[in-house]
Amino acid sequence: MTPERWRRVGEVFDAALRVDSAGRDEWLRAACGGDDELRGEVGRLLVQDERADRDGLLTPPGPTSPRPDRTASWHPRPTVQAPPARRPVGPADETSVEDSGGFTPRAAIAAPPARHSICEPPALVRSRLSELPMIYILILGMAIVWKRAVLVNDDLTQHQCDLAIVLALLGIIGVLRSRWPIPLRWLKALELGMIGLMAVRIAFVQYRMMLLYSLDGDKMMAQLTMKNVVLLDSILILTYGLYVPKSWRRAALGAGPVALLPFATLALLIMQFPGAMAWIGEGGMVSKTPRIRLLAFDAMILLILAVGASFGARAMSRLRRQVAEAKQFGQYRLRRRLGAGGMGEVYLAEHQLLKRPCAVKLIRPDGKTDPMALERFEREVRLTATLSHPNTVEIYDYGRAEDGTYYYVMEYLPGLSLAELVQQYGPLPPGRAVYLLRQVCGALREAHAAGLIHRDIKPSNIIAARRGGMDDVAKLLDFGLVRPSAAARAAHVSAEGQVLGTPLFMSPEQAKGTREVDERSDIYSLGAVAYYLLTGRPPFEGDDGLAVLIAHARDPVTPPSRLRPGIPECLERVVMICLAKDPAERYPDAASLERALGACASAGNWDQELAARWWRDYGRVPSPQRVAV
Repeated sequence: MTPERWRRVGEVFDAALRVDSAGRDEWLRAACGGDDELRGEVGRLLVQDERADRDGLLTPPGPTSPRPDRTASWHPRPTVQAPPARRPVGPADETSVEDSGGFTPRAAIAAPPARHSICEPPALVRSRLSELPMIYILILGMAIVWKRAVLVNDDLTQHQCDLAIVLALLGIIGVLRSRWPIPLRWLKALELGMIGLMAVRIAFVQYRMMLLYSLDGDKMMAQLTMKNVVLLDSILILTYGLYVPKSWRRAALGAGPVALLPFATLALLIMQFPGAMAWIGEGGMVSKTPRIRLLAFDAMILLILAVGASFGARAMSRLRRQVAEAKQFGQYRLRRRLGAGGMGEVYLAEHQLLKRPCAVKLIRPDGKTDPMALERFEREVRLTATLSHPNTVEIYDYGRAEDGTYYYVMEYLPGLSLAELVQQYGPLPPGRAVYLLRQVCGALREAHAAGLIHRDIKPSNIIAARRGGMDDVAKLLDFGLVRPSAAARAAHVSAEGQVLGTPLFMSPEQAKGTREVDERSDIYSLGAVAYYLLTGRPPFEGDDGLAVLIAHARDPVTPPSRLRPGIPECLERVVMICLAKDPAERYPDAASLERALGACASAGNWDQELAARWWRDYGRVPSPQRVAV
């Protein structure tokens, strides 16, 4: 479930707390409309809340403390009309949904339920489970072809039964691959239902075909039918437990009846048609051993498979749990990978106790890892952690796992990078570009004051995020190429003359690699970002990185208004000053650039209200955070 979805759940949950319990169900149905998932999730939280109240959780000794207001920092939404509060509001809880990922503090620290047999994300189980009906459809298809080609069986009832099962399996595939949320218990039920459906189909065919051959006196085909049923049952038993992790007891409860079903069907045939099934107690032409004794070996094989599948399911569940636990760094559980690159990998993660989403950046040292990469990684953490500007990505934690993996934890930023914003929606209106650029200037002002030069400012390193109930909050990321002032710099980490950065947005002095860079180099790169936001392309393009570097150092920049008419002259002048070849001709610092942007005529053409409206209309499901690595 996305952070935006959790925010919605939290809003409805806290609004429901203000409704009298007698009319809460009716109010909840009206507030959720036709969103059954939202109503079910809020209902679950309300049940937990009532249980916590009964148990006295978070209730200190003495008089009853007022319920805190958890909605103070949430963006108001007109779809939920909350009635007047029925409880006083206190200041005890200042946690917002933005910071907690949509979970209330009560849910975060409540005693956890019994350990669930499924330790994997439902989406992963669901994706794997969608393969099972395809296997069963293949089995049915082969059985239909074999009956028509070999047995020349035109039993219309069997064909209708097979067609109905195939349609049901196709429907299950559609459900599993849809966006409709499916709880884990339903996934279990779907798996069990598919196994049961196939087992009943096999028993039905066994009953009809064995009866038909027995009435015709074809003992060999009747016995062959039993053997084929045993083989098909073996496939069902082996596939059960491979897709949804389960305990050995639950696996045994599913595999055991499937193993016994062929013999239960055979017993039913013997009881109903003792004359036709009399051959089962007789010997064959070669051996005098009654056939029913020979079938005992088949029963033993199926029982062994059932036992093996049960304990195999337990072993697989244990392995999957170990894999899930291996993806945990300290208090942080990794969820999915967001990106990868030369410096390592970035994962979406969750703090185990706070239930707060965050981004974890990893670098796993091995024999081929450049030692300087580790130093750059540690330096990135150390330097970024010294910055506290609200438009700089926030660092939460840093550590090293037992396997030697270095990691640091930063805030998770739901939104779009400026590169994605332009790629998906085209060049930005001048007012919006100025709005975002002025925020980045604030982050650079603090970094430059601390003697830090970013050196890799580009659209993919700036996120337009939603933080604290505000939209279009610019966040500057990836300080991996940050360079301290000359006095504090370790020369062996970033050697002189080494070209580091992104060619499309690199300053001329970086491109030449021949002189010391200062804050004016970041000003140039930010000007190149502004050029990209306004025109949809960088100042210089090309597949050859060296040619782009040479262009930055030598060629004049085409004014952006020639590529996109309508750009205000005052804003174009600011951008062109930033892109001057000579650093002395650029703005001397980020504060000067921010003032120049604020003086542009388009500076007042974008605000929080317009940003919120844009994200509501166009950015309903923002891409996950893209972090340069």
